[in-house]
Order: sequence, then C-alpha cells, then structure tokens
Amino acid sequence: MTDELMGAGEALAPRASKGATLFAMNESSGSDLPPPGELLARAHNAVDAAGRAGVPMRLLGGLGVFALSESARRPPLARAYGDFDVAVPAKKGPVVSKTLEQAGFVPDRHFNALHGARRMIFRAPEGYPVDVLIGVFEMCHRLNIASGFDQHELTISPADLLLTKLQIVRIEPKDLGDAAALVLDLAPGTELGAIDVGRFASPLADDWGFFHTVEINLGQLGQFAAGTLSPAQSSKLGERVSMLRDAMENTPKSMKWKMRARVGERLSWYEIPDELE
Repeated sequence: MTDELMGAGEALAPRASKGATLFAMNESSGSDLPPPGELLARAHNAVDAAGRAGVPMRLLGGLGVFALSESARRPPLARAYGDFDVAVPAKKGPVVSKTLEQAGFVPDRHFNALHGARRMIFRAPEGYPVDVLIGVFEMCHRLNIASGFDQHELTISPADLLLTKLQIVRIEPKDLGDAAALVLDLAPGTELGAIDVGRFASPLADDWGFFHTVEINLGQLGQFAAGTLSPAQSSKLGERVSMLRDAMENTPKSMKWKMRARVGERLSWYEIPDELE
C-alpha cells in the first residue's frame, strides 16, 4: 500500500498481499521525496491522460488535499508527500491501466490481476507508488466513490475526500492535519467546490459505525486544532465542525442505522486491516 493510504492507519479492500504491499511501500524517502508541486503536476498529467481516454480519474489522499487547500501548503499543516492516489468509476480499470502504462507507469501485474476490479498498484517512472481505486474506498469503513467525479477537475468530491480522512479509527496527526486544512479552506455548503453537507452526511446516516468513527474524529480534530492552529483558525474550524455535526445529526437515519445504534460499542463497529493488527 502507498504511504498515503497505509501509513495513516488506512487500508483498502481488497487487502494487499505481502508482495504487493512491499512493492508499493518501497518508495523514496527523506530528501529524495519530490516537491509537492512537482508531484501534483505529475498527477495532473495522469488525470488529463485518463480524461483524453474517456475516463474521469481524480486525486484523493494527501495530495488531493494539497490540490484543494491553501492551508495544506504552508505551516503548520504543510507536509511532504511520497506518492499519489487516484480513483476512477467502476469498470474503468482496464482503460486506466492501459493509459497509465502508456504514460510510463509500471504495473504490479500480479496484484492487479488478482484485485484489478477494485484496486490497482503502479510505480511511477520517478520511483514512487501510485494506487488506483475503482469505485469504492474502503478502510475502517466502506465509502462508495463511484459518483462525484464532476465536482472538481482534479480531485474526488471534497465531502468524500474529507470522509476518507475521518473514517480512520487509528487516526494520526497528518490525517488530522489534512482534515483540518480541508475544513479551514472549504466551507460546508451546497455550492460547487464546498464540502457538500448532504453528501458528507448521507453515507453516515445508513451506517452507525461509520457515523460513530467520524463523530469521534471530529472531536479529535477540534483538539488537534486547539494545539496546532492559531486561535482564529481554531475558532473558524470549530464553527465549521459544528456545521458538519449538525448535518450528521439532522439527516434522517435508516432502520439499519437505528438497529445498530442500539448495540453501540458493545460490538466492534469498524474493520482493522490485517497489516495493522
């Protein structure tokens, strides 16, 4: 798995074999990491190439946050990136695989043959790994990302991008920082380019476990902000987190959600990837 998707406690289904994980994690480090702007330009070229082939491909992960958020580009939330991750709609894997290979990306053929319906791994000519997710993003919870590719020219829906960060049960500071950057720079709302509150709350209204993890992590996000951001930034973030909480609470819940809520934490409400156990 790439550093972005695994190093934060994140994992994707189907779970990678040990060989595939080593393939993806053997990336450059330290001073060898490409500058974020250079990595973003490379990702943009890949997205454009897929678009010319008729496939909407969009960034996610930390570099997706970097693409959307000015706060992610300067202290205290700026950080290095060692890879990039993209998503495409269901059944678009074969076209994207051909397009990336033509652009010089080297596939992990064994892993892709086994899991290519949901996830593929490539290595860029510069040496870093690239993960391609197909239709679904799955870590501690499952998020359908088959739609929403039209909300930004380069990234998945900002609401989906935020949910990919907040669904991490063992969330780490860099993921809290990415989430903070998004919330600071993209107001909750319904207009294009905002964090669509309806889209943010919808998957949580059908899955109590997902709801509960996000609920917990929004609390951690407030604590992170208080210890990391300026008072003005922390206050701004707190107001927007309250808007997201309100959307979560006020969205009507499914019967499945209500039944699972009765059980609560007496049963585990999330998945922990094999690599993290």
